[in-house]
Formats: sequence, structure tokens, C-alpha cells
Amino acid sequence: MRRRWAADTISRWFAMNIMMALIVAAAMNAAFVQFAGVWAKPGIKDVGIVEQAAAVVRIIDSAPRDMRQHLAQAARGDAYSVEWFPNDEALPMFRDDTYRGVTGKLRDLIGRPNVRVLATEPGDPGIDGAPTTKYALAIDMSDGSWLRFVAPERSWGLDPWARNVLTGIFALAGSVVVGAFASRRLARPMEKFARQAQRFGADVHAPPMDTEGPLEFRMAAHAFNDMQARVKRYVADRTYMLAAISHDLRAPLTRMRLRGEFIEDEEQQHRLFRDVDDMRAMVDSALAFFRDDSEQEEATRFNLSELVNTVVDNFRDAGSDVTFHPCGSVAYTGRPLSLRRTFSNLVENAVKYGTRAAVTVKEAEDGIEITIDDDGPGIPDDVHEAVFRPFYRIEASRNRQTGGVGLGLAAARSAVRSHGGDIVLENRPEGGLTVRVRLPVFEGAIAFAASHSRAPPAL
Repeated sequence: MRRRWAADTISRWFAMNIMMALIVAAAMNAAFVQFAGVWAKPGIKDVGIVEQAAAVVRIIDSAPRDMRQHLAQAARGDAYSVEWFPNDEALPMFRDDTYRGVTGKLRDLIGRPNVRVLATEPGDPGIDGAPTTKYALAIDMSDGSWLRFVAPERSWGLDPWARNVLTGIFALAGSVVVGAFASRRLARPMEKFARQAQRFGADVHAPPMDTEGPLEFRMAAHAFNDMQARVKRYVADRTYMLAAISHDLRAPLTRMRLRGEFIEDEEQQHRLFRDVDDMRAMVDSALAFFRDDSEQEEATRFNLSELVNTVVDNFRDAGSDVTFHPCGSVAYTGRPLSLRRTFSNLVENAVKYGTRAAVTVKEAEDGIEITIDDDGPGIPDDVHEAVFRPFYRIEASRNRQTGGVGLGLAAARSAVRSHGGDIVLENRPEGGLTVRVRLPVFEGAIAFAASHSRAPPAL
């Protein structure tokens, strides 16, 4: 296994991708240079006059000298013109010997190893120093005379500066494309690792991480999966233990109430029964909290605005002062019953401690935001996080009728975080409290919710 993986390390990925990028960029550049060279400014051997010129030279060179001028005029065509010059002194357009790689080919085609060849291409300096605009090819005859072949002017050609700039732009674009592809291939395993780590941060029951990519990423994924399995076992064991303790407390509470029936002092008996009822309520709430019944619910797609509106209508029917400000239809994938209990809990707190509740649903940049405003006294800033701890209550009397058990906000935050979101508290400048619920809408949100649909172990 180690030998098989050894060739698939990040260093090898980098080396292979850089090598591939260089090879592909060089190949694309060479292909473009070849194409652009022929299209914009081909060499004289690529314009198609070399073979025809050799054939004409052989015919005219075998003819008498006094007939060569007429034969040259007769050899003219649409592709090139032909002129005969009795000597090299009468030969124009050539500043110096420029062979352009066609001399050897012409010598083979003509059959004279010592033949002289002169050539010019568009852009070459002419006799007067100005750049020429034609292709020209001059070949000497066996008697010292010359034949000159001139191709038509190329009006669609590019000058060397424009050609070099165009070639450089293409090479740069090709390198960018190949580099982007290579870097994307290298970054894909890291991005996937980060997304799965984010899923686990929001959902302890997220599925294990896929072990793919280079060796280092696979090793990290294996270590991450082992850590995730240990955390899941720890959370499950702790939840099972706390739920079992809460369940076992019911028996002694029942015995305490039965024994309280034998107390003759009615006042003491009433106090005992009240304490027993408070403890039973706390145990029942704790048991429901630890079991987390919402995990038994399947994730579905539903209208979040309609769900919140249903919660608001229930409180209105009960006579509570609750208003709702929707932003239209908002589709969401999650566990509707769990979120319904969450919003019911938050609206109930707003009505109970702040006399009224104003609920707003709106779409944010990274998801959906639900706010619940009230006109109550608010909560001190230094306990905004403490109120989310189980059994924490600001109200000091420990009276369930005024302070509750202390699990409502903890259960609400647990439900929202199981969807990948969060709950924050803010004191309003004009007085009162704002509870801000943020639910993300992203690719992993469905997986967050779906992974929580597995039923917990029976207690």
C-alpha cells in the first residue's frame, strides 16, 4: 500500500502538473506559431512557387538565349510573374543573398549543384532600404543570365511586431488556461476536505470524509475520520448516560411523592410536592432534550415562510400580540417539525418576557435570516452566551411559572446548529431583545439536515 501511494504525493502532483502545463503551453504556442506563420507571413518555400520555378528554369535554360525573354513572358501566370535578365547587374530588388532555406531544394530539382538562388519576403529591406511587399525568387541560368519569379503582394499579412505580440498573447493565454486547470486539479481535494470539515463542524453526525486525492490528503482524511468517529462515540455515550440518569431519577421522585402523603403538616407537604413537581418537570425536559427527538425526523423541502406564518397564527389565535413580516416564498430543505418547535419556543419567550413579538423572515447573502423582536427588558450583554447553556436561568426565583426549566434556548440553538446555522441575541437600542436566527442555504445544507434524520439509539 505504501509503495502504491508513494508515487501519488503532493510533490509528485505539483511536478506532474507543472510539467504538463509547460508541455501543453509549448505545444499550443508551437501550433499557433505554425498557423500564424503560414497565415500571416509564410516563408517563401510555403507559397508554392519553388517547384514551379524549378520546372520553368529547366525549360528556359535548355532553350536558345534569344528565345528566353519570350519564353519567360509566356510562363507568367496568376500565381507569379516571370522575367529574364541577361546578367546579375540588371537584376533588381535584391540587396544581398537571402536563401530562406530553398537553395538545396532548388539545386536538387534543377539538377545543378552550383546554382545560385536569391530570395526576398515581405518585410525584407529592398535596394532603397524600404521594406519589400512581394515574394521574389531569382535563379541563375547556366550561361549567367537570371530568371526572377515574383508572387503577388500579400495585403493580408502582418508586420513582425504585430505577429510577435499576437504570438505572445496566445502563449500567455494558453499558459493561463493550462495553469488554471492544473491548479484547479490540485486545489479540488483541498476544497473538498475543507467542505467536509465544515460539515463536521456543524454536524457531528456528518458522513465520513472520502479518502481520495494525493497521499497527504488521504492520510489527513483517514485521521479526520478516526477523530470524527471518536467524537461521535463520545457524544453518543455522554447523551446516553445523561438520558439514563434523567430516566432513573423518575423512580426516586415517585417514591418521594408517595412518602409525602404521610406528612401531616399540610404546608410542608405542599412544599415537598411542589419541589417534586419541579424536579419531575426538569427531569422530563432533560430527558426530551438529551434524546433529541428531532433526529427522528426526515429532512424535506418546504416553504419556510409558510412554516413561520403558521407558528405566528397559532399565537394570534391564543390572543398574543404577534406580527409577521414575510419576504415572500422561501424554499428551504430541513426538518420542519424541529424548526417549528424552535420558532414556537422563541416566539413564546418574546411574548412571555417582552409582551409582544415581531417576526421577520428575509433572505441574506449566505442564507435565510429570521428575527424575533420584543419590547421586554432585554438580556445583559455579558450573559448572551450563558443563556444558551442547559438549565441556565436569569430569573433567580427558580420558579417554573416565571423562569421555566432553562432548556428552551439550548434546545433551540441545538436544532438550528444541526441545520448548519446559529442563533445570536442582540439588545435593541430602543429597548427589547432581538433574537436572530441564521439558516444557511448551500450545497451541504441538505446533507446536514439529512444526516440528522437517523434515529438515536433507544434509551
